[in-house]
Formats: sequence, C-alpha cells, structure tokens
Amino acid sequence: MNKAFENLKLYIALFGLPDNDFEVLFKFCEIVHFEKGDVVMKAGDKQNYICYINKGMVRNFVLSQDAEIKTYGFRTEGMLITGYALHNYKNEYRAKVSIECLEECEMVKIPLNALKYLEEHSEHAHKVGRFLAEAHTLELVEYIVDTDILTVTERFQKLENIFPNIQQRVPQHIIASYLGITPVYLSKIKKRKYTQG
Repeated sequence: MNKAFENLKLYIALFGLPDNDFEVLFKFCEIVHFEKGDVVMKAGDKQNYICYINKGMVRNFVLSQDAEIKTYGFRTEGMLITGYALHNYKNEYRAKVSIECLEECEMVKIPLNALKYLEEHSEHAHKVGRFLAEAHTLELVEYIVDTDILTVTERFQKLENIFPNIQQRVPQHIIASYLGITPVYLSKIKKRKYTQG
C-alpha cells in the first residue's frame, strides 16, 4: 500500500473504521500533487472532494471586498482539508474558504461520493463524518473565541504550539494576517518573546 494511503488509514482508523471499509474507500481515492502557490479549493466553488495532506502545508483564506487576503488557519501533514464545503450541503457543497499550498504538497484526494457510498453501505462510516463535522466546528469556535479573549501574543504562542516549525514554513506576512496584525507588529512580538524567553 502507498505510504500516503497508509497514513490516511492510520488517521481514519481512530474513528473505528474497519479494514474492509478502507479497501472500498481507497478504490475511489487518488494521490495528487500541488506546487507551492497552487489553490486547491476556491471559495464559492462547488467541491466534490476533500483531501488528506500527506506532505506539505496549506492555509485557509478568503478575499475581502477590498481585495485583502485574510488567513483563517493552517493545515499540515496528517490533517484534512475541506474548504468547509463538506459541511455546506445546503449550498451545493460550495467551499467557504480558499485553500492555498504554502509548500509543494502531496495529498490523497477523497471524493465526496466515496464518503456518501460508505455511509450508505457501512454501519461505521457515519462516525467519520460526524467526527469531521465536530472537529471543524470546534476549530472555528476556538478561532473566534481566541480572537476575543486571548492577546495577540498568546494567540501567536498557541499557533507555535500547534505548528512548532511554522516560522520556518510560512512567510511572516501570512502569519501576521492570521493574527490580524501587521508584519512589523509581529516582529516586535517575536523580539519581545525571544528577548524575555
């Protein structure tokens, strides 16, 4: 079995999916590669797949009405990307955010019809869908709450805890966008942190 499929299997196995369901799922899936800067999913576009990141890092972003890019999150190895289209069934599974590759990426492309097929033919598959919905909902809630109750420095620290090597993989202006500050202000925060710490 391809290493990417092995890693995806380990990820989904946490939800209790049996081996025979994996065999069915992987018949629908394929390995895909993207270059740095590629947009894997675009906000507003109908999506018929999600992806598991085997290698690389991406960001979730939206483009504001005044053409400002706002970063809403990051995903890396061992994580799924959905653009939140998976949960937007009332709007034809259209992505709510765009997904841009910050590095060269290798992913497993998982068609939504494969997940639907599993849900219709497996008593265990519904656990996977429920977990994905709950995890993404919690992620958004945490982002909103953290923005209101944590200082920018605390949010930066939390980001580094989740992605320990983010500063080596993501340009400073993108991290600043996620934090809602300027790159200059982020430099000051980092300087204070490393001077004190």
